[in-house]
Amino acid sequence: MNKAIALALFVLCGEAIGQAQVPGRYFPLDHRQVPGVASRWNALTRPGAFGQPQPVQIHLPEKGTVSFYHGSPQRVVETQAPSQVGLFVGYTYRIKLSGLESHPGVELYPTLEVIDRLHPPEGLAERFPIPVEITAEELEAALQDRMITKVIYLEQPDVARPVESTGFLPVEELSPRENLMAAADHRGRPVAIFRLGGRIPDPQAPADEFYSQSPIQFSTATVPAE
Repeated sequence: MNKAIALALFVLCGEAIGQAQVPGRYFPLDHRQVPGVASRWNALTRPGAFGQPQPVQIHLPEKGTVSFYHGSPQRVVETQAPSQVGLFVGYTYRIKLSGLESHPGVELYPTLEVIDRLHPPEGLAERFPIPVEITAEELEAALQDRMITKVIYLEQPDVARPVESTGFLPVEELSPRENLMAAADHRGRPVAIFRLGGRIPDPQAPADEFYSQSPIQFSTATVPAE
């Protein structure tokens, strides 16, 4: 299978950003759109992909807990990182990161939008998850109220370019003026958008408005938290 690569962007919360497209080409999707727009668009243009299961594996830079929600804080499954679960194309998921050794008591609530799926050999789907790597630098940025956005895409061999990597997932950082979705589409096939910032649940607001109600499939690759 082709290699998965992430395009990353670090943005100060609330900062105004200009938009840049791939020269000479209009692209309707943008990573700055409301979470869920890209996955819904893909469901309309490729209805056969909507609702298809896709394993996703989340890695942290240290020991920690990755929690997945089913619509409320009471319906949660906690797993140890690295955590692998089956998510579904066309849905956006709220995740909680906690139990970090370097940040005791800290909780972060990123979202993961599943745009498309991989196409592994029959019966080997769990061996080919979409990788989501969260680095120590990204955790620090989120704690400083910065927004981190990653578009994960499957590269096209004919347009592949050298990308440096300090982890298992190569990451290319782009200018704040870049449209990450357009850039990822130009380089390959976008499969997921990961957004990490400082947003936390509002205790005065209904919980169901914050926590995702998207379906989740747990597998033998999922490691429950102790």
